[in-house]
Amino acid sequence: MARRTAQLFDLMFKSIIKDASSSAIVHLINGIYKKNYSLDTTAVKIEPTEFITEHPKSGKLKKIVSDIVITLYDGNCKDTYFIEAQISDDIEMLLRIFNYSVLVALEGKEVSDDGSYMQIDMPSPAVIYWESSETKDFVSIKIKFPNKRSVVYKVPAFKVLQHSVSELENMALLLPFYILKIRGELKKTKDSEKRKELSNRLEGYVIEISQVLKRCVENNYITDRDAAMLLRRLLSMNLELYGKYREFKEVNMSKRLEKLVDPGFCERWDKALAKEAAKVEKRSLKQGKIAGLIEAAKSMLKDGLDPARVARITDLPIKQIRAMV
Repeated sequence: MARRTAQLFDLMFKSIIKDASSSAIVHLINGIYKKNYSLDTTAVKIEPTEFITEHPKSGKLKKIVSDIVITLYDGNCKDTYFIEAQISDDIEMLLRIFNYSVLVALEGKEVSDDGSYMQIDMPSPAVIYWESSETKDFVSIKIKFPNKRSVVYKVPAFKVLQHSVSELENMALLLPFYILKIRGELKKTKDSEKRKELSNRLEGYVIEISQVLKRCVENNYITDRDAAMLLRRLLSMNLELYGKYREFKEVNMSKRLEKLVDPGFCERWDKALAKEAAKVEKRSLKQGKIAGLIEAAKSMLKDGLDPARVARITDLPIKQIRAMV
C-alpha cells in the first residue's frame, strides 16, 4: 500500500507539472528556491527525465527515470532545477538526487578543445516532503576526495504540511497535496466519530484551497486552466485516499466546491474541464478507430491479401502492415 501511495503522489506531481502553465511553474520555482524570476520574461522548459546508463562492470544498460527537471530561460540566463518529491524521510534519496543531477549535468557537458578538461553544470536540487518530516531545512552529503579536500552537497528541503494553505498561495501547484494533512491521524484511528471530525477538517481545508485558487487566478499567478486542473487532481486524490471511508463519502467535495466560487469562475472552470474532456474523447475515439483498423488488417492478411492492398484499404502505413505478416 505504501508503495502504491508513493507512486500515486509521484504520478500526480509529474502530471501537474506537465499540465501547468509557465506562470504557475515560475511561481513554484520562486517559492521553493526563494528566487524572483519575472513572469513576463521567463521561458520554461520541462526537461526529459529518462536516462540510459551503463553499469561500470557488467556493461548492462539500465533505464533511470528521475522526478522533475525544469530549465528557466531569462534573457541570457539559463538555470536548471531538479526537484525530487518524497512522502517521508529517507536519507538514501540524497544519493538518488546526486546521481540524477550528475546525469542531467552530463547532458550539457562541455569539453575543452585540447580535451584536457570537461565542465558540467549541476542543476539546483530540492526535495519536497508531502507529509510531516523530521528533516532539517537542508540535507547534505559530504564528498571527500583523496587529497583530503571535501565538498558538501546541500539540498534544501521544503515541507508542504508545515505551511498553511495561505502560505502556499504563490506555490499553487502544491495545493492538491494539502489534503494529506489528516492522513496520518486517519490511519491511526478506527473510531467513527474521530473520522467524522477529520472529514470536517478535510472539508475546511478544501474550502480554503478553493478560495486560494480563486485568488491565484484573479492575481494571474495561475490560469483558469491551471485552477481546473488542480481541482481535478485534488478531487482525484481525495477519492483515492479517503473514498473507502463511509464518514468521508458523506462529504461531496465536488458540490461543496461549486458553491464556494462565483458563477463566472465556475463557468470558466467548466469550460476548461469540458475542453480537456473533449480532447480526451477525441483521442480515445481515434485510438479506438486505429485499433479496429489494425484488427481488420490482421484479418485481411490472414485471408491472404497482399500487404500493399491491405495498406490501401485501411490507410495504415505499409511498414506497419508488413510488420504484421
